[in-house]
Order: sequence, then structure tokens, then C-alpha cells
Amino acid sequence: MDEDAIRRETERVRADWAARGRHWDRRADEIAEQAARMNAPLIEAAEIAPGQQVCDIATGAGEPALSVAALVGAEGRVFATDLCPEMMLGARRRAAAQGLANITFRTADMLALPDADAAFDRVICRFGLMFCPEPARAAAEAARVLRPGGRVAYLVWGPRAETTMFTVFTAAAEAVLGPLDTLDAIDFERPFSLGAPGALAAALTDGGLVQVEEREVRFAPRVPAEAPFWQAQFDMAFGRALDGMTEAEQRALKEAVQAGFERLREGDEVPLAVHVRIGTGVRPQ
Repeated sequence: MDEDAIRRETERVRADWAARGRHWDRRADEIAEQAARMNAPLIEAAEIAPGQQVCDIATGAGEPALSVAALVGAEGRVFATDLCPEMMLGARRRAAAQGLANITFRTADMLALPDADAAFDRVICRFGLMFCPEPARAAAEAARVLRPGGRVAYLVWGPRAETTMFTVFTAAAEAVLGPLDTLDAIDFERPFSLGAPGALAAALTDGGLVQVEEREVRFAPRVPAEAPFWQAQFDMAFGRALDGMTEAEQRALKEAVQAGFERLREGDEVPLAVHVRIGTGVRPQ
């Protein structure tokens, strides 16, 4: 991809997330349990420890940056970074409410971080690398700002078909709105672009990292069928599209999603499957 194409795609991603920002902010507190479930394996894979200097890329609504800030303590610092400042409004508010004085927020592209070489002990990114037009180049930029021997950890979605929430959302959207490839406001392809086994590891290796490893992480929660367990993710996944829908279209889409989960119901619960992948690598000494 040439530089002009990268700039156009980056601006498209920025505009898309700017439009979603308020939906993520509004729902972030509701998905705290899910956020913690995703944070734990990523933080473990990154080997986060007190006193470290950590760059969190694609901070969004605030996780895992806020959790990492608590872990690194007063001697450490987290530089929370996102392409879209609108996405971090809620994160700033929550950091202040938690009294986290060791976190710095800044707007930056993961392809061009505003940091000196060898500035960080760790670089982490949860659900961000998939949206970058050049993942290997982003990995190379992460390697640049890492100290020799420093570690990166990325978390991405696995294949879409292996995460129940998105299979139900996709089927409902296609039933109500038509083929998704004709709808600019809904993109259920890009979030899973690094989901195939080996794709994430290849990006890290091509970015010059060594000791690269990739592994799958699966969850199988069973949620109360009568609980509004899908509504927060619904708003965040469809946010920009919802803004352009009529009330009737919104109602029809929600009813289709609810019916999709109802078909999966087992007694009083709905079984869900979640598949994410974690890739780690080290900057060469």
C-alpha cells in the first residue's frame, strides 16, 4: 500500500471511530467484566510489572491502560495512545475518577508514534492492530520505541465465526439491512482481518520482532437469557450505523438480534463462544 493509500485509509478509520466514540463511552462501564476478562491474558502475556514505562496503543474507552496504570504503580507510567481523541474522552474521565496520576493521554497514529527510540519497557495493544492499514509496519514502529529486550503484546479477534456475539449480529444485520458489503457504516470484516491462525505472528515477525509467539484464548461464558447481555456490544458494534437508521430499522435490527440469541437459548441461559488471539514479540538486543 503506498503512502497516499495509507493516509486515506487511516483517515477513514479515524472518522469511523470518531463517530463511534460516544457509544463506546456510554457503554464502557457496563462491559467492565468483559474488559477484565480480556485484560488478564494480555497483561500476563506482556509481563507487566511495577515501575515499567508502558505504551498502550488504541486505548479507546480506557482498557487496558487504566488497569495497567494501577499495576505499574507510582514508579511506572502508562502512555495511553489513540488515533481518535473522541474515543478517549471517557478514559480520561475514568482515570481522574480513579485518581490515576501516572497515565498520560495523547492522540497519535500507531504507524508514527511521537516517542524517541527505546522509550518503553512494554508496548501493548488490545483490539487495535486489525484496523491498521499496515500491521507489520505498526509492529516495526512498536519495536522502534521499545528498549532492547522490551516486549510487545497484541490482542486481536480470532475468526468471526468463532465468536457468537458477532455471528448473531452479522446474521441480524444481513436479514434486516441487506448484504453488509453494501453498507459503509457497518464493517464486520476488518475487525477479524488478523483472526486466521498465524496472521498476527506473521505481522510481528515482518515488523522485525523476535521470539514471536501466537496463541489462542477462548472463553465460553453462559449468560442469563433474560439479561440485556448483548445491548452494550450492540451499541458499540453498530454505533455509527444506528445514527443513520430510522427508529423502525433500529427496532427491527434489535428484534432480529434478540431472536438470534433466543434460538441459542438453553434453559435460562445462552451459551456464548469467544475466540481471541494474542501475539507477543521482543525487540532484538
